[in-house]
Amino acid sequence: MKSSLTRAGRPLGGDALITTAPSGDPAEARELAERFGLRSEPREGRTLAQFLRESPVLVLGARRADLYADARAYRASVSMAYLRVLRAAKGETDPLVAHAELRPGDSVLDATLGLGGDALVSAHATGARVVGLESHSVIAAFTQAALRRLPKHGRNPGRLVQVIRADHRAWLKDQPTGAFDVVLLDPMFRRAGEAGPLFELLRTYAEHSPLSPETLREAQRVARRGVLVKDSARGEELRRLGLVPRLHRRSAAIAFGWAPAAQL
Repeated sequence: MKSSLTRAGRPLGGDALITTAPSGDPAEARELAERFGLRSEPREGRTLAQFLRESPVLVLGARRADLYADARAYRASVSMAYLRVLRAAKGETDPLVAHAELRPGDSVLDATLGLGGDALVSAHATGARVVGLESHSVIAAFTQAALRRLPKHGRNPGRLVQVIRADHRAWLKDQPTGAFDVVLLDPMFRRAGEAGPLFELLRTYAEHSPLSPETLREAQRVARRGVLVKDSARGEELRRLGLVPRLHRRSAAIAFGWAPAAQL
């Protein structure tokens, strides 16, 4: 799972709040706070420093959103996924799309949403709704804000991603068999992977427990075609789960593993 509830004993969740920049919409702050279990506070002329005395703060503007936490600022973004969408719009096939064999109209569950990059690419490939699960309330709101603020080519697929705050392990157990065509699982790599402040944010607040065989079996039950699991290029987690690592020339740092849907 890409995120969790605490770091060094300090929560980045329940005590966090959402407010607005001068260009932001207070209605959006209230909506995101209600959806993801956070607090919303009107700006009312208060400075950011005044808010930060209480808790981490997600500040919503019309075109950008920023999370301030642990003396750092993080711009809401889907990281490199927008460039992946641009390349796909020019006719290139994304490695994830290729390994999952995504087709127009496919229903996709990204069970470990994180920053939403794979969900965005999947939505562009399928043109259909993608459900994304994120257990951490602040990361869920942060990612939802980013998806709403994408440049032109990312706007339509961004609207197709439905962010749900949920622990994917429990959520999968409640789903009917064959609810989605493809399920995506991208647990935190055990070794440090991609660099950059946003991946540092995820790693800092991540739950580092490995993907369990039981969770993989639940995902296979929920998938009609199969489950795509992402791992570091070493593929150690994939082998532990009994999957054969697949490398791709465009993603040398990543290996994919395919688990067919359960035959019930």
